[in-house]
Amino acid sequence: MSIEKLKQFLTDIQENKILLEKVSNVGTAAEIVSIANEFGYEFSVNELKSASEKSFKGVKIKKQDTSPSYNFGESGN
Repeated sequence: MSIEKLKQFLTDIQENKILLEKVSNVGTAAEIVSIANEFGYEFSVNELKSASEKSFKGVKIKKQDTSPSYNFGESGN
């Protein structure tokens, strides 16, 4: 596992449209790491999360809250 592999992944994702599409269609850091591993990039979920809100060669990692939110309102719907 390596922060250098993470940096390379972030650089390469700008040019590899297939990789970008796959990563764009998932919602968790674990899913992103799994896809990255399939493409030969080895880094951990913790390394990805620790890079949140940092920029690497034109790519900024932005952490998003994707937890479910339920709004039942007054009527329970």
